[in-house]
Amino acid sequence: MSFRQRHWRHAGWLGLVVFTGFALYLTTWRSALGPLLPAAQDVHEFGGIIYGAAVVGWSGRFYPWPGRRASGAPGFTQFGWFLIAGLLVTGVGLLVGPSLTRAIATVGHAAFAATLVIWVVWHLLASRPRVAPAMRDRVAKPGIPRRALLRWLGGAAVAVPLVAATPSLLGMVGGRLVGAAGGTNGGAKPGFVPYTVVNGFPRVDLTTWRLTLEGLGTTRRWTWEEWQRESVQHLTVNFRCVTGWVVPDVRFSGVNLEAWLVHHGWDPIQHPWVNFYSADGVYTESLNAAQIHQHQPILATIMDGQALPVAQGFPMRLYVPRMYGYKAIKWLDRVQVSSREQIGFWEQRGYPENAYYGSYTGI
Repeated sequence: MSFRQRHWRHAGWLGLVVFTGFALYLTTWRSALGPLLPAAQDVHEFGGIIYGAAVVGWSGRFYPWPGRRASGAPGFTQFGWFLIAGLLVTGVGLLVGPSLTRAIATVGHAAFAATLVIWVVWHLLASRPRVAPAMRDRVAKPGIPRRALLRWLGGAAVAVPLVAATPSLLGMVGGRLVGAAGGTNGGAKPGFVPYTVVNGFPRVDLTTWRLTLEGLGTTRRWTWEEWQRESVQHLTVNFRCVTGWVVPDVRFSGVNLEAWLVHHGWDPIQHPWVNFYSADGVYTESLNAAQIHQHQPILATIMDGQALPVAQGFPMRLYVPRMYGYKAIKWLDRVQVSSREQIGFWEQRGYPENAYYGSYTGI
């Protein structure tokens, strides 16, 4: 098989894996996929493993090796092979192993992905079409071959959205050092992927913020100062996302949801559903009475001994032990008890309503 054939087969597989990976990472892409999101995750995971195994174990036929001038392959393809191998190893680490392994793999996977995008840009620049020299017999005229130019322009256009997302990846890798409060990732703790379903993070003013409780006859509202008088409990957990990454030993402090609701008149038989709303105006979630009683969620305002970072839901978020992070709604400002369920934002887009660990793993 020629170098050109291997190159385009490789580019097609890699493009599929990279784009589905960015679709899992970028909120706007995740939202646009809608109910196709779980399928994109499956494609990324299965496709990444198959492709990575082919590159590592069968690279002589699959990957545009070797990087020798005589073969027509640029020398820097060897570095590309190293990046793909790194993505494979860290990708597998995201799917298996203990929390610490997944946490390291999260940062490593993002670092390799960002470096790969930078490498692709360099590859495009190094392989840009050049003006062909005039032939002595004048059969060919000087100029850039049209097909080569169109292929290069297509590759450049495909790379643009990935390049735009790279600073966010680097910010996540750098954690608080890169994304301090007010930065691109809102002070996210290292290892967290700060998702949001709106353009940016809502900026909540504590002087005007209110937590509203509805459905118990009289609507009640708490100011931030009033909320500080509530009893607080502490949890140390491994925060786990449905896409595979885990941040170990995260310390949350907040008010026990069940005790708070019961204290204010909640009857779990009459109102077996509790719905949650975000200050972003879009995100919603829900839990039933049995889940609340079994898992004892908290309305968290403190994370690792400090106020929640903006990216983590400042000033309040829900946390549900032993459930994936998409249940942990951020920027919480309204709680509603109800006789019927309201399906949450990501459940409407294909994720399980019961978000217990293991209910959805992609593989």
